[in-house]
Amino acid sequence: MSGAHADIVVTSFDTTLTYDKLNAACRLIRGGAEYICTHPDYNCPTEDGFIPDSGAIAAAVTASTGVKPRFFGKPYRETIEMIAELTGAQPAEMCIFGDRLYTDIALGKQNGVFAALVLTGETKSGDLEKSELQPDIVIVSLADAPALTW
Repeated sequence: MSGAHADIVVTSFDTTLTYDKLNAACRLIRGGAEYICTHPDYNCPTEDGFIPDSGAIAAAVTASTGVKPRFFGKPYRETIEMIAELTGAQPAEMCIFGDRLYTDIALGKQNGVFAALVLTGETKSGDLEKSELQPDIVIVSLADAPALTW
């Protein structure tokens, strides 16, 4: 690793994360590399419960380096712009389904996209009472999606 240089370091969800990878990323960022992270989700739901996601990894890198990443992906506008470019759809014609208020639902609400919260992942119905950010609709599972209209 000594003498290694990078212009950009990208972190993301990584189930094979090792101390060596984390250390390398931190050293490169301290050496001046731009720091980018794919998405700020802290937890990833699995059948066995939550596991650390991309945002948790970024938090560790930031704690060590003092450098906050530039995030892309949800909830950032570039995501909607890319979808519009690829599909030709305008935001008012789109619907986003997601289980996280701070990424999935925020993407929709901040960008004029209908936002459907699905209660099969991170956000539970009780979390809605504590949040200023509210979805356009709440559904129990994606099986309910065909009945939606907006």
